Amino acid sequence: MTRLFFKLFLPVFCLVTFAAMGGEGSTDPFPGKSNYVVIGAFSYVKNAERFSKHASSTRNMQAEFALRPERNLYYVYVFMSDDWDEAVEQVLKVREEHPDLWDAWVFSGSLGEVTGENPEDVVEAVEEISLAPETDSDEIIEQEIPETPEVVAVEETAAESVSAEEIPDLEAKEGYYYLYFNTINKKTMKEVRGRIKLIDPERAKELATEESHKIVELKDPDNGTRRIKASTQIFGFKEVQHLIDLDEPVNDTTSAYVDVIGDSIILDFELERFKKGDVLIMYNVYFFKDAAVMKPESKYELMSLLDMLEENDKLEVRIHGHTNGNASGKIIHMDEEKNYFSLRADQEEDFGSAKKLSQYRSETIRDWLIDQGISPDRMTVKGWGGKKMIYKKHDTQAYKNVRVEIEIVED
Repeated sequence: MTRLFFKLFLPVFCLVTFAAMGGEGSTDPFPGKSNYVVIGAFSYVKNAERFSKHASSTRNMQAEFALRPERNLYYVYVFMSDDWDEAVEQVLKVREEHPDLWDAWVFSGSLGEVTGENPEDVVEAVEEISLAPETDSDEIIEQEIPETPEVVAVEETAAESVSAEEIPDLEAKEGYYYLYFNTINKKTMKEVRGRIKLIDPERAKELATEESHKIVELKDPDNGTRRIKASTQIFGFKEVQHLIDLDEPVNDTTSAYVDVIGDSIILDFELERFKKGDVLIMYNVYFFKDAAVMKPESKYELMSLLDMLEENDKLEVRIHGHTNGNASGKIIHMDEEKNYFSLRADQEEDFGSAKKLSQYRSETIRDWLIDQGISPDRMTVKGWGGKKMIYKKHDTQAYKNVRVEIEIVED
């Protein structure tokens, strides 16, 4: 039995924040550590390599990458210094010259293989330092550093990532295949999280829907050919499909997007954004019945829309609301506190048309985006009611008539 080439890991990204103040003297929170200006972190080493080349060729940066063992992630960095203040100056410069790298940060510690030290001690001693994106790049930063810096966990993500070596406690099982769906933004070369639909093309049958950037265990489809089709289902990006033979995944046709590491098949998906004139359907944004209030499970796709708008500040959209039919009825409005994802018994109600309800729902999404920092000038709204239904009102698929569409009017 062969070993899997992947490692399951749950990295917790800790950001350290400090109060700004005037004064002189060193602001280095971790004396004696190297300070790296990091512009990206990747779970798959090939993505780090691509991103480094992309940064070097398109931005004239001297980008390099190395493994951070404690997080099992590959960091791409463009500057390294023993001087903390110099690293701060450089990260602010990167943010100013490249607004899309607003989340670049300073990492203090060691990259590469840990040698000569107890790895547990390294984990305790090294933290990541995040500078607020809104900090003025021309401002001289002076920071008060407590004796024991306060560590605040602001993001916790489950990322099953490629390991640098085989892991002895994970074994492949007979009758199963192991896949890793590597979805990346073709323009920025950054990893994109999303869902992949797996289809048996011989039987026209859906096998499963899986998450990207994690190990997927797929049972042998036993369909005569052992072929499967993998299709991206990621809001904001055009669909990409790959057809592969699980027994012989790499051939002249697939070698451009398929690789094999150990027992694992890696599929690359280079994703492209939609363009001006395209219309995207938000099938995973749900509203409470008769209400302009969204259900909590809508957050995932809303964040994808937000990412799309933040990535390109020239992008302008029109938000279209649709209902199933044109009947008038009760309309529940969002409360004054703007609780976008919760419905209370005392919320304001009135009576109105389906067109009004769809208009209010479009405005709810627009207002949520404004609260996340998107300029209202980049968005318009339109309520259609049931004027543009996809299915007949009583069709088994009629629930899909209740939807929000995002039209790209400028890019």
